[in-house]
Amino acid sequence: PSPQPTPTVPPEETEVHRFDISSPGAPAYVASGKVPGRLLNQYSLSEHEGHLRVATTLTSEDGAKSSSTVYVLKADTLAKTGEVGGLGEGERIYSVRFIGAVGYCVTFKQVDPLYTLDLSDPAAPRVTGELKITGYSAYLHPGNTGRLIGIGQEASEKGRTLGTQISLFDVSDPVSPRRLSQFFQKDSGSEAEWDPHAFLYWPKTGMSVIPLSGQTESGALVLKIDDSGVSKVGMIKHPVQEQGENAYQPGIQRSMVIGDSLWTLSYEGLQVNDATSLAERAWIPLR
Repeated sequence: PSPQPTPTVPPEETEVHRFDISSPGAPAYVASGKVPGRLLNQYSLSEHEGHLRVATTLTSEDGAKSSSTVYVLKADTLAKTGEVGGLGEGERIYSVRFIGAVGYCVTFKQVDPLYTLDLSDPAAPRVTGELKITGYSAYLHPGNTGRLIGIGQEASEKGRTLGTQISLFDVSDPVSPRRLSQFFQKDSGSEAEWDPHAFLYWPKTGMSVIPLSGQTESGALVLKIDDSGVSKVGMIKHPVQEQGENAYQPGIQRSMVIGDSLWTLSYEGLQVNDATSLAERAWIPLR
């Protein structure tokens, strides 16, 4: 019998397709391209001045090796213009954010390098700076000029997660990013790590709100983030709910500012608090 071909694992890659939806009717196909590795989420893609930036992590077949790269593709043809690789050897991307011609990438396994990237020359993107700290940021949000907010987990030097951390980074000097301030809540987690809609940042006052679930309490953590640091303002909690012989604290999913009020939403209802003092104004049960 003829020898059977040895099966091979297909390369880990991501295909990118571009469609034109500017005219009424069916979308028109424009171009396709592909890059090695896998995307983390929607923030791994960003179009800027005729180029598409794509951040991926490529893992070896046996899972023993990994590395991340930012590729720059021509937006109209999706042909590769440039790339910068070697980010987080042995780690994977935990968060990415592109802001204009600058990119920020966090990789993690035991420590968290925050890389700053200069993407102003599409043909020659480059790493300009690196900050190594414990833990990681799973979501990056632009703050005031020269500031970047990170939401994630603090971790031990061996990579064991310890609880929610909110970091304020000074990225005004792309060569030397640094952390200005950190708020840490032991043994807790936040939905904002994987769902950016759960995070509220109000630039007018610096108020920030994230859902927080911990061993002792659940609610919405209210912080003030200004140019110099992160400080706790308070914790909003929805009324304890009775369920037979048990009682529980509803977890808050969303928050928004309306006028001078801060509204928060849980599966049990809506609560209205004063946006400055956090004094409770109203509770609107949903059932």
